[in-house]
Amino acid sequence: MLRLPWYLVVIFVLAVLLEAFGYRARTRYPRIELRSHSVGVSAVHPLHYNLSLLTEVDAVKLAGTFRGEVTIRMRVWRDTRTIVLSSNGLRMGPKVWLIRKSTGGRVTVRKLWQVIRLHRLGIDFNSLLWLGEEYTLILEFSGQMSRTAGYFLGGYTDVASHHPQWVAVSQLSPDLANTVFPCFEDTTHLSPVVLNLAHPRTTGAVSTMRVRQTSDHERDDYIWTSFYQTPPTSVQKLAFSINRFTSRKSPPLPQCPMLITWLRPRIADQGEYAIRILPHIIVYFVGLFGRPYVSDKIDQLVLPDTVYQSHEHLGLVRHPERLFLYSEKQSTARAKQEVVSNLAHEFAHHWFSDLENPALYWLHYGLSNYLGGFAVDNVEPSWRLHELSMLRQAFGVLVEDSRGSAQPVSLAHVSHPTDIQAHQKSALLFRMLHSLIGTQVFVNALRLYLRRSQKGPSNQTLLWKAFQEESDRHMSLRQDVQVTQLMDSWTLQPGYPLIRVVRDYDTNQVTVTQQRFLRNPSGGNGRRPMNRHQCWWVPLTFTSAGRGSFASTLPSEWLTCRPHQTPSPLILDEVAQPDEWVVFNLRVTTPCRITYDERNWRLIGQALAAKNASSIDRFTRAQLIGDVLNLASAGIVTYDLALNIVGSLRHENDVIVWQAAARSLGWLYHILRNTQIFSVFKIFMRSVLQPKFDELFNPKTQGAGKANSTDLMAIILKMSCQMDLGSCANLALKEFAGLSLEANRIPVDRRGTIYCTAIEFGTEADWSILRRLYKRSNVAEERRIILGALACSRENWALEKLLGLAFGSRYMPKDDVLLIFSAVAQNPLGFILAKKYLMDNIKEIRKFYENSTHDLTQLITVLVDEIYTETELEPIRTFMKTDLKDLPGIETSSRRILEVGLDHIAWHTKHYLHVVSAVCNITGSIEPQCLY
Repeated sequence: MLRLPWYLVVIFVLAVLLEAFGYRARTRYPRIELRSHSVGVSAVHPLHYNLSLLTEVDAVKLAGTFRGEVTIRMRVWRDTRTIVLSSNGLRMGPKVWLIRKSTGGRVTVRKLWQVIRLHRLGIDFNSLLWLGEEYTLILEFSGQMSRTAGYFLGGYTDVASHHPQWVAVSQLSPDLANTVFPCFEDTTHLSPVVLNLAHPRTTGAVSTMRVRQTSDHERDDYIWTSFYQTPPTSVQKLAFSINRFTSRKSPPLPQCPMLITWLRPRIADQGEYAIRILPHIIVYFVGLFGRPYVSDKIDQLVLPDTVYQSHEHLGLVRHPERLFLYSEKQSTARAKQEVVSNLAHEFAHHWFSDLENPALYWLHYGLSNYLGGFAVDNVEPSWRLHELSMLRQAFGVLVEDSRGSAQPVSLAHVSHPTDIQAHQKSALLFRMLHSLIGTQVFVNALRLYLRRSQKGPSNQTLLWKAFQEESDRHMSLRQDVQVTQLMDSWTLQPGYPLIRVVRDYDTNQVTVTQQRFLRNPSGGNGRRPMNRHQCWWVPLTFTSAGRGSFASTLPSEWLTCRPHQTPSPLILDEVAQPDEWVVFNLRVTTPCRITYDERNWRLIGQALAAKNASSIDRFTRAQLIGDVLNLASAGIVTYDLALNIVGSLRHENDVIVWQAAARSLGWLYHILRNTQIFSVFKIFMRSVLQPKFDELFNPKTQGAGKANSTDLMAIILKMSCQMDLGSCANLALKEFAGLSLEANRIPVDRRGTIYCTAIEFGTEADWSILRRLYKRSNVAEERRIILGALACSRENWALEKLLGLAFGSRYMPKDDVLLIFSAVAQNPLGFILAKKYLMDNIKEIRKFYENSTHDLTQLITVLVDEIYTETELEPIRTFMKTDLKDLPGIETSSRRILEVGLDHIAWHTKHYLHVVSAVCNITGSIEPQCLY
């Protein structure tokens, strides 16, 4: 029998006891020296990555960690003793090895150092790394999953079991790969990547590449999923996810790759429309670009909660549920349009993915936005949605870009990398260019740009050159108009022009000038007045009552713009007879505001009020309504003029005109809501809305043989109930009374308004039934409609309960949290509650959002939107300085947020009394507030 020495027996017993009491030998992590500066450009370039990652999630707390190992094969481009990687928030070690290929031996590490500010990780070696030699670097690392990092968790509650579930998703673009694994972040370093994911057996894994194999993990409850090697790519384009989703295949089509969609099992049927329509969108783009799709497979993730908007990677595309799902019975018509539009915009961008770099996001996303509309018209031609969608975007862009803090679209990647406003403005500029050069030239230029971009780096100059060459070939632009000059005037400076059209009725001449349009040009509240002496190349299209043609968008004249010169006025002769109206910017092809002399405005107002107002094109009527209200808000025209033109809406039947009116009047409603004149303003608006409401909803006058637009009925219903039209409230309460958990006969497109009105005037029982309906629904849009309506209550307990619901669960989608907070803050009784809740619970809310500057500033923006006095603004300013001062980028965000409040304050100071005068004059009211 073998006898062990007594000391080995003692060591063995001690080891067993330590193991039993939970002690482990301490893992030795390398010591990392902190530095304040880094070396220059790395002397090594990556050739290949092999990344293995294990994910661990605490489902109760919705918190996760990951650890892994990355093997990087690299070549030395100049002799060095240091390798510099990018690493942000990762813990390195314990393994840090470097192996020389030629000898197979290890190069010993002298020390590790880090520059936290620059996200640099340096490894100094004891031996020289030789020029031209290949080495293999092996690093172990670990990190925390976070909404502010490139690997994060989303949560949802299973409707059937009510159990919390999680989904892990990566988002490495544009600059977050270094938060997931140490790497070379330069996007010009293209290397193949092999990915291996360790995950729980009850979950699945998906990535940009196909699955190569699955295998057992050393932990019984985990497995490995390994994927095929990617083509040479930047690390930012790698994407992956771990989830418990089910898969659905799209029907196969020639020229379309294999399409698999991953989504929650309980809502898979709501993805059928998007899954079916997507192959047709892809085939359309194959024909448009004249190039095949760049991957042989596409996986799509439909996520219940996501930090970012839809973001595509070749092979793996991500969508929020609210932009992908559609229920035939429970979703609105607008929701269906948004599903197709989202798919078209995202997949159009895939043809530009090889050209990706942050400086061109605005360019390629703008192109994708614009071209996506043509795909929508192709797969759903009966909608004729593209032009309407562009006009809606123009309404929003013209409002946001009128602020003093507006940035040039070409700098959007610096200030706001995911700036949807910049992408939409860019799309409008491509629409303008398209209208000038024609479809064939536009498409040919795009194809030429894509061909040339494959051979070298792309930039906006290369794109403008392609458009110029094709335009010259077809002689589609005036000789003195250069595409680069034209487009640079719109993309390299902020804002857009205000075009002034002043007629001389004696000489029959028209003088046209330009200057920057600013909502608040004087600055105010200690801010410097804004410089308005900018200029643009502006194509001018116009017509008159005598001409009556709105079809052509080819410019008759141009406003020119020469560097370092004051823009000269343009004089036009014989535009119209003195008794005829003139309108400029036909079909709103140029993103600008137009104002006229007072007499021409009166002529336009008379034409809009006449029975044959439809002789003016509907896009022009929409622009006129939007322009006159925004011009009045900037003090350029009077509110008497603006509200008289608003009165012409009594006879308006086109939905796009009402959409323009609803947006601009909604701002006026919002800013007057807490003022003494609000009741008189509502009297005026009721006089405008009552005839249209009766026409659409009163059975005795309804229809008159017309097929009423669902969208128009929804707009009129919402505006009428907002303005306290008695017949609207009666209709809403009557419709809501028939609601039960088993049956809902309320038309889907009207539910938001009917629910809100019923909750505002209803009882606790009404609130409770709607809350139960929310719990039972598995349709994202319906749930959001209900959440917004629940915040219409006049009871504090209901609003407080909603705020608790929003921030009390990590599994509430963050979009829904923002919706609840916004709806409560916009309730006149809820603003103080929302502000107090945020300020009292800011520490917990910061943890809830994991210190995401974007998410937290969205909440602040909601509050500032409701502020109209310096007394109200000062506590918000102080709150940001004290409680949010350490958030990254908060200084820039604060300036933009506070500008909104300062603009509100300036408007009240300068223009409030003008509105009082106008509504009192129009209504003839003898209310005390009119007798000042």
